[in-house]
Amino acid sequence: MNSGSHTNCCLIGGDLRQFYLAEKLKQSGCQVFPFRVPNLQSHYSLTEAISLSDILILPIPYSKDKKTIPTNSESIPIGNVINQLKQHIIFGGCFHKDFIEKCKTSGSIVCDYMKDPTFELKNSIATAEGTIAEAIIHSNGNIQNSNCLVLGYGNCGTAIARALSGLSGSVTVCARSTWQQAMAYCNRYQVIDFYQLVEHLPEFDFIFNTVPALVLTKDLLERVRKDTTIIDIASKPGGTDFEACENLDISAHLCLGLPGKYSPKTSADIIYQSICSRMAEMR
Repeated sequence: MNSGSHTNCCLIGGDLRQFYLAEKLKQSGCQVFPFRVPNLQSHYSLTEAISLSDILILPIPYSKDKKTIPTNSESIPIGNVINQLKQHIIFGGCFHKDFIEKCKTSGSIVCDYMKDPTFELKNSIATAEGTIAEAIIHSNGNIQNSNCLVLGYGNCGTAIARALSGLSGSVTVCARSTWQQAMAYCNRYQVIDFYQLVEHLPEFDFIFNTVPALVLTKDLLERVRKDTTIIDIASKPGGTDFEACENLDISAHLCLGLPGKYSPKTSADIIYQSICSRMAEMR
């Protein structure tokens, strides 16, 4: 980060992405005040760390329950952070509207990584690689020569389909948007609409869901083979009826935070680039 008026950063909670981000910020000349960040000692209280900083960096997602910020130990009530804000610049991921509004009352600026198209695109690559890793771990078969279904064709769906194809999997994309269907077709994937799922589900060895809504319902899951592996990366609670999967003896897994689990260092570099870009816009 270029030297300037905003060089004191408080990092709160999160996973190893926050640890590597702290190291990156230090290398760029920033003063870093971590609080409950993995592998970093906190020499300051939460109040002290926030008061000494101009920039506040929260995890991705900043909260899993809209009430607390996840850390490597005890979670922090969001109110404990909001009450101490004084015109901070706040970075993090997946901010809810009510959190943003409360931060604005202190004169703070909220920057969501997920609103940065460049970040989203780069992050989807890390997500795709983690998704493939989860599929390999939870399956007893190869991706090569397997039939793979990707539900949704946004950034993550696109990256997952490309990665599966690179491993010689046979890829089918299911999307509602005619534009996304056309893009998948142009990338030489098989394409189906959601109303066709009931017909085609028995064909697949792997199913990857990226849609943040219930799409794999009990009725549809009854059409899925018992040796099929489902990897769902949609925001909690995912797009799969996991209770139905358990009753049907289908291997289904909700896999969140994959960049932090499988590629925290690279993901921290992507976060750092997003912060630098946003800060440059503010100057």
